[in-house]
Amino acid sequence: MKRRGSLILVGSGEFTPAMDDLDREILAGLAKPRARVAIVPTASGLEDTSESWAELGKAHFTALGADVVPVMVLRRDDAWERKWIDALRNVDWVYFSGGRPQHAINVLGGTPFWEEVVRAHRSGAVLAGASAGAMMLGQKSYAPDDFDAAGLPQSVSIRDGLGVLGGHFVVPHFDLLAQFPPERIQAWIASWPKGFRGIGIDEDTAVVEGTNEWTVRGRGRAVTMTSFEHQEVHANGARFDSIPILI
Repeated sequence: MKRRGSLILVGSGEFTPAMDDLDREILAGLAKPRARVAIVPTASGLEDTSESWAELGKAHFTALGADVVPVMVLRRDDAWERKWIDALRNVDWVYFSGGRPQHAINVLGGTPFWEEVVRAHRSGAVLAGASAGAMMLGQKSYAPDDFDAAGLPQSVSIRDGLGVLGGHFVVPHFDLLAQFPPERIQAWIASWPKGFRGIGIDEDTAVVEGTNEWTVRGRGRAVTMTSFEHQEVHANGARFDSIPILI
């Protein structure tokens, strides 16, 4: 029986030079002449950027020596289409890019496509999510809404995620929190899902699952938090543990 593939949570920077070294290393670990990578821009399905995410992912991984399959599951109906489910056959890596986490959760939850993602991951495929693509993997997820002129969310709510990371939620772009007005931060802290641990991941930074531990890779940090006042900071190269995987 094949071992479940590793998980990668990215704060931002997918398909950019910031991830070149890590992505090259992951591809080498797959030990295939040309690994097959599925790029899935579901989280951007409400925006006009889905095609550009797919093209960026294709260019990035092709340059690293992989074969790339754009998988355009953007609406819930798409997640029942056989062509997209079949597109995941024999892939070595499934990569969900950024956008809005609540849209990705609405599209994917309880669908044949998500079942195929889980099957591929259990059979050894790497599963990666960046920004909203990482947020959706938590058992809970912040759902940003009411964006201001700078593109920053003015409010958030808490909803169920896709339930990959038991007892956890993900906060990408964590180093950008300093740009938010204090009253917004306080409102988000007040809505913290009780009993859950947060994983804050800076921009251009990833946390990569190993054997019973996670390693921080990139220019920034990862921060594990049982509350906003109780944080453990993990720099590049540091390791931390205790994230149950529920799929």
